[in-house]
Amino acid sequence: MIYRERHCPPQEEKLHCLIPALNGYATPFPWPKSRDYVPYANTPYESLTVEKAIQNWIQFEGNVFRFPGGGTQFPQGADKYIDQLASVIPIENGTVRTALDTGCGVASWGAYLWKRNVVPMSFALKDSHEAQVQFALERGVPAVIGVLGTIKMPYPSRAFDTAHCSRCLIPWGANGGIYMKEVDRVPRPGGYWVLSGPPINWKTNFKAWQRPKEELQEE
Repeated sequence: MIYRERHCPPQEEKLHCLIPALNGYATPFPWPKSRDYVPYANTPYESLTVEKAIQNWIQFEGNVFRFPGGGTQFPQGADKYIDQLASVIPIENGTVRTALDTGCGVASWGAYLWKRNVVPMSFALKDSHEAQVQFALERGVPAVIGVLGTIKMPYPSRAFDTAHCSRCLIPWGANGGIYMKEVDRVPRPGGYWVLSGPPINWKTNFKAWQRPKEELQEE
């Protein structure tokens, strides 16, 4: 039954099996340099350098993009943010070995987990910020766009030691809490779910029910 197995084709057939690289596509940098640099030719999209300029996601430098390790919730960088997480969950001792990052952006959180012996899976709800998932893959971080799994996340139950959401803007309580139930499905028993966000101005927001629905949705 070997004919049923997937296998590499003979040399003369390989051109018909592989997708040729795009014109001008550069060989990606080896890890760990790829964590911080991606050739512009491979991902010629500059919108994030403008949209997320103040959040330090990505910078355009000559013929490469540089990823400083910043993000919406990483004002001091992803490494420092992971240090803060490690003060409350056991990242350093091997208890956390796999992590799912929902709403991953350009996957800086996952990129900086590698050196802590944690295997990340970065999961973007949609690619509204142009090429964020492609940036993640070029950097060497596993990533997928969420719309590929519209019924449920494409992972088996109890597949991760932790699931993570850093201001990922997922409405966890919507639709009867179905998203919360789904993210509860993928961590192992005794695993962790990390939800982080900006400080809340409670003096304003504790009376949210008195504010127009449209205003709350915008915020």
